[in-house]
Amino acid sequence: MPSEPAKFLARSTKLKHPSGVEVVTPLLVPSFSSKGFQQSENGVSAVQKALALTSEWLTDAMLLSAYDIAYEEIPAPEDLLCTPDLIILDSGGYEAGFDQDLSTAVVHPHEPKEWTQGHVRTVFDRWPDRFAAMFVSYDHPGYRAPVATQVEEARKLFGSYPNQLHMLLLKPETTNQNYLRSALAAVCKEPSLLSDFDCVGVTEKELGSSLLARMRGVAELRMALDASGSATPIQVFGALDPISACLYFVAGAEIFDGLTWLRYAYHRGLCVYRANYGATSIGLSTRDSLVQGKTMTDNLNQLQKLESKMRKVAFTQEFRHFEHHSALIEQAFGDLLVKLGEAN
Repeated sequence: MPSEPAKFLARSTKLKHPSGVEVVTPLLVPSFSSKGFQQSENGVSAVQKALALTSEWLTDAMLLSAYDIAYEEIPAPEDLLCTPDLIILDSGGYEAGFDQDLSTAVVHPHEPKEWTQGHVRTVFDRWPDRFAAMFVSYDHPGYRAPVATQVEEARKLFGSYPNQLHMLLLKPETTNQNYLRSALAAVCKEPSLLSDFDCVGVTEKELGSSLLARMRGVAELRMALDASGSATPIQVFGALDPISACLYFVAGAEIFDGLTWLRYAYHRGLCVYRANYGATSIGLSTRDSLVQGKTMTDNLNQLQKLESKMRKVAFTQEFRHFEHHSALIEQAFGDLLVKLGEAN
């Protein structure tokens, strides 16, 4: 680990796609997944409806799952109604398992189908070059390997797709590890392992057992990359709520995705029960289906506003630009610096 903790870890950088498209971090990326949402009577995931309802507002970035494309839970890329600047194409590990993310409130029945690297390659092979994407390395909950093996397999996979961006999704090294401690230690010791990737991803749930522990994991990875001269951005999967995303942002992460924007309403810097948002902000007589659609589009608007505030924080190094919870976030960053100092 670097001997001196950084004084400020939040940053805004540019990601340049091989096609010439440029996106600026921080990015708050709305995700779509068939897992965790009730199936309709004809067996189609409700997430298809959400994708159709919000397609007009999805202009910057979104995350889709290769698993959902392979099993036709969502349309093929050429049939999408939206063409955002960047599509993060997740490799399907979330849908291939039973584990839920931290924002899950209701667990719907889910029976994972077969999911191999061959399935991932089939989706990657068919991806049209005209859609700028960032491919995520293969993941399956039943397969774990040492970090060096994860890196080598990702390099081999991505070697076939030079026209897209590439993200290594770091995973625990063994099936009996719940957290990324040993994997993070390995890359912090040798950050050059990540030099071939445009981004490095970690899942929120695997970072640690508390918010502060998860912030520390992000910060140590960020500091190790900085010390090696690498500006490779970090993505935290499953962290799209307005508080957690800001906490991981000040710890050094730059890209955040998740399903909270489909499950809850963003209101005054919090995730709240959708019906309460409907009652307070939309109207008591508004039909539930309309409340759902309006909440999703309002959430997308809130994400864009929060991105702007995060960029101001990165450029000015002043926490006051967070409209909500600025004191909490600044205090949490101070607590993080203490923890990092104690570790040295």
